[in-house]
Amino acid sequence: MKALNPRSILILAPLAASLVGCASSSSIPIPSDPAQMNAGQRFYAGYTDCARQDRNGEIIRIYPQSSAVTREPETFNYTWWCADIDGSSYPSSVSSHPIPKADHPGNGLIGASMEQTDSGIFIFWIAPGGSANENGELTIGDQVLSVKPTPDSQDVSLSTLNLNQATWLIRGEPGTEVQLTVQSPDSATPKTITLTRSLGKQSDMELLTAVMQERQQKAEQEARKSLVIRDNSGQYMSPYTSDRVTAEWVNKALNANIGATAGSVVGAAAGAYAANKALESVPFGSLLGGFVGSSVGKDIGRSTAIESIGGWDYVRSTSDMSFRSLADMAQYLKAEHGTDPNFGDVVNATSQIYPEFAAAFAAAR
Repeated sequence: MKALNPRSILILAPLAASLVGCASSSSIPIPSDPAQMNAGQRFYAGYTDCARQDRNGEIIRIYPQSSAVTREPETFNYTWWCADIDGSSYPSSVSSHPIPKADHPGNGLIGASMEQTDSGIFIFWIAPGGSANENGELTIGDQVLSVKPTPDSQDVSLSTLNLNQATWLIRGEPGTEVQLTVQSPDSATPKTITLTRSLGKQSDMELLTAVMQERQQKAEQEARKSLVIRDNSGQYMSPYTSDRVTAEWVNKALNANIGATAGSVVGAAAGAYAANKALESVPFGSLLGGFVGSSVGKDIGRSTAIESIGGWDYVRSTSDMSFRSLADMAQYLKAEHGTDPNFGDVVNATSQIYPEFAAAFAAAR
């Protein structure tokens, strides 16, 4: 069984995509050991970086010659993952370093994926065409209490094991049986299920990849929720309301064309995220003269912009969301509204009352 998409459980140090700054052999001696080389030196010396996880989750790393590495299709099979020059890692076979059978969990799966929480190890996905689905007894949400890897082996409790160790127990040779003791959330007593291991299907890998991506997106959305204060008690008012529309103070600013002169600086193209110093050109620049770009100019520009839309009381009274910091606001807005058609205009208007927002927005990811 594969607990997670291989990419999600295998931690690889990515190969640097850029080789700028690598020292030449004429200035600094290049190590003879590829493990001591940097990514660029390994690339030019004909080596690469490969890794795999053992049964305890520890990383085993090697630096084989690139000619010994063959990229393989992404499947549930246990393989090396080797870095490419673009910084990505791929499942690979390494002819100079074949994985010993004793170190291999086996490619036989039960057709279900697990996750580990503080409460234990649980089933979160079942492959449509896998053994678990065909058996029909295992359900999403079941807690796996113990595993009996073979009919003649002892039952092993998962109470002190990590996800990798549990996965190693469940996987095995295709066609062999494994016994799971599980606790269903709607049952008072545990039950024992016997499943036959089988090879994973490419279609199941694609489905699991999609499931993992969706779960990651939901996790990121939940994390973003913690950035928001659901009223106007924070220090920085959100330009959007909880209904996902622009706040009235933003609409008033847009109608007054506030921020238009800074549009090309912060970036008017929705989703482009081009953000530079918004106050290189501030509203009513003819009034500021040589103050533009200075701290005095920023203060005057900010005060003028706020006054023109009704003052701070109006900004606060027409906001129902706020933030503790501009960094939080920039991160949230970029993720939640970055593809809105008028996002660039909203960012420009926001930058007029919060001049430091431009820098926070540029740094947000």
